[in-house]
Amino acid sequence: MPQVAFSDSYVTIWRGKDCLSFLDGLSSNQVIGLSPNRVIQSAILDKNAKIIDLVIILNLGDFLAVIGYRPNYDAMLEFITPKILDSDVSISDISELNDIAISYDEITNIEIGSCETISDITIARLCENMEIHIAAKIVELDCEEMTQKFHEWRIEQQIPWYGYEINRGSIPYNCGINELVHESKGCYTGQEILTRMRTRNRGIKILRTLDNSEVNPQKVSTKGTYKSLVIVNQ
Repeated sequence: MPQVAFSDSYVTIWRGKDCLSFLDGLSSNQVIGLSPNRVIQSAILDKNAKIIDLVIILNLGDFLAVIGYRPNYDAMLEFITPKILDSDVSISDISELNDIAISYDEITNIEIGSCETISDITIARLCENMEIHIAAKIVELDCEEMTQKFHEWRIEQQIPWYGYEINRGSIPYNCGINELVHESKGCYTGQEILTRMRTRNRGIKILRTLDNSEVNPQKVSTKGTYKSLVIVNQ
């Protein structure tokens, strides 16, 4: 199966009984009920519903593993640290000890939304055709650098990515991750703005794959050889 290095990522370990509720109050998706050996994606949002980081959250039983985009790490930590206060939450950065890879197109039979460890590699299936693999550096991950081949695949599958469609300061409804906004969860940072956009059906955009001959180059978020990803009005 094709596998590429997610080299511009970070991986943190979250410990403490309040981790899920704490993350739930800051993120677009419902995190509070995440069971052991399950994985979910969610955007951590500021008060204006702008993305601080899009994270992958794995409940590994005794702790959470939270993976995000390395260029957003300092902003994420600066945002959440003052909010911890008396919550039972501690965060450790273990990025230097681990490698992360994205496996795509051909995947294992692990259930969507679940994770398990096989031969010292933790595998989390994010969606039908993409997984994330995490391993200590002493365990070799057989992967290539992330090249245009991966992005051509993303274009066909309409999968947004960091630094392309997903950028810090964007609103979830404007970068192709609409499905990661839970419409009926409890109160969270930025909820009022997203609810207002949804109820008024205003400002919500979707991700589309278009032939290069049909698209304005200035509207392209990921350019491919023959097709491109474009964020357009719903």
